[in-house]
Amino acid sequence: MPLPDLPAEISVPARLIEVRRLAEHLRKVCRASGVSEMTAFDCELALVEAANNVAEHGHAGLAEGEMTLSVQIGEGRLRMELRDSGKPVPEGQFLAPATASRDAPRGRGIGIIRSCLDTVDYIREDGINRLIMIKRLD
Repeated sequence: MPLPDLPAEISVPARLIEVRRLAEHLRKVCRASGVSEMTAFDCELALVEAANNVAEHGHAGLAEGEMTLSVQIGEGRLRMELRDSGKPVPEGQFLAPATASRDAPRGRGIGIIRSCLDTVDYIREDGINRLIMIKRLD
């Protein structure tokens, strides 16, 4: 469902400081589409975790890069796709994320992403990472 005055997708440099722009775009789309606050919160939390991982791990040590977010709402679901051309995610990472110890300062991101959404799929295709995240709208 295209929304008036909102682009179908947004691209930002793959840096932590830019993640907020992706989150702001998602909030605008959710608000314009009447998505509940709780569902919007879950989607934003998952998106921010995923985009932080792209910036911190996928583009670590790379001179440049960008992240592109597309958001689609329809057929009873919200679908986000986050694309980048950084390093690939280690195989199986989204199938069975590692469990972080209680006092570990890192390592919870993928678990958070999966707990906020109904479906999470990762595909690496032609040098592009595609993280597809779906949340049912009730």
